[in-house]
Amino acid sequence: MESCRGSRKTELVHHRRLATREPARREITEYTEIFCNRIRKQARLGHTHILFMKGWRVMLPVTPLLSVFMPVYNGADYVREALESVIDNGFSDLEIVVVDDASVDNTVRVVESIRHPALRLFRNTTNLGIGRVRQRGITLLRGQFAALLDHDDIAVAGRFERQVARLETPDGPDIVGGSIERFGNNDRPGIVRYPASDAAIKGMMLFTSPIINPTACMKLAPFRAGRIDYSPDLRVGEDYTLWVDAMRAGLRFENLDTVVTRYRRHAASCTATDYDSVVAQMHVIRGHVAETYFPELSRRGCAALANALSSRVSDRQSWIDSVCALAHAAMLSHAVPGIDASEMTNRLAKQLITFITRGLLVGVADYDTVEAITDSDSNFERWRAMDRGALDVRIMEFFG
Repeated sequence: MESCRGSRKTELVHHRRLATREPARREITEYTEIFCNRIRKQARLGHTHILFMKGWRVMLPVTPLLSVFMPVYNGADYVREALESVIDNGFSDLEIVVVDDASVDNTVRVVESIRHPALRLFRNTTNLGIGRVRQRGITLLRGQFAALLDHDDIAVAGRFERQVARLETPDGPDIVGGSIERFGNNDRPGIVRYPASDAAIKGMMLFTSPIINPTACMKLAPFRAGRIDYSPDLRVGEDYTLWVDAMRAGLRFENLDTVVTRYRRHAASCTATDYDSVVAQMHVIRGHVAETYFPELSRRGCAALANALSSRVSDRQSWIDSVCALAHAAMLSHAVPGIDASEMTNRLAKQLITFITRGLLVGVADYDTVEAITDSDSNFERWRAMDRGALDVRIMEFFG
């Protein structure tokens, strides 16, 4: 009985203490969000911040604002320089997640030799391929935003601060890229810029990837909500496919006009070692975009358009079908929501000249054939009227 009374007394004291502390608990809950937003602008104490409030000492775990994600396979020659460009970038509220896809060189040893509290290394026991690595890697990220960087590229100083600032803007993009500076073993060094606006980027998506993968910084919320994800079975073109899926999901894009990444070209890169697969996958993706943008086109028409965009010619009739598909797409472009139609039409006109050139090179076309198509096809007539003869000028200048 005494023990029971003692237990009852202890319980009553416990409830009184809880009642006394409840206002303070509510106050802490109320101010936690404000605190977490402000704490990022103050000096950081590792991954844990200490808050003193009305006699309470509260340990608040703060997740990083940015997760820099770097997949790597046999990247021992370049990965240190890539990681150092992240560490020295001038942005401290981050984690660096490296996923090694069963490298057989000294990649892991190089990464482990870099001592930094933000660096996290994960190792695959078997080679999964880039699609599965990216899909898995996204699930490992703890930040609000994810910045992508390949193991052989270099993040330009200040990149992350500029991109995160855009993502945090209330009316800003969901995915932001930027310009690149090509360097290394290639014959086309220099700066390459990409369309800046959401409408122009989505217009370019019909032709090629409008966001260069190692320049991308994006919100992780759409991944966590199941709106987008990487395609695990792809070993090339997984980034281009992701941008198309993001477009279909209604996400917004932007490219900064400044260089954010130095893009290394070398003989061991995926593009160089598996170029045919890259070209083939880009052709498939263009077909998917054509089906999305131009539902009025038949399946055969979308396939013909994809052939034209990829400069594929099998015979004379397929070439003619593809030329006509280009004109049809140009006339339908103004009905595609959310794109810069004039920019798309201009790109289609340039591709028409490229595809005519291709037809001449393989011997399935000549000037008379081109003239017959452009004079008889109704879409060419409408195109001619819309641009006041500019298309005819381009074609005539091409033939001299």
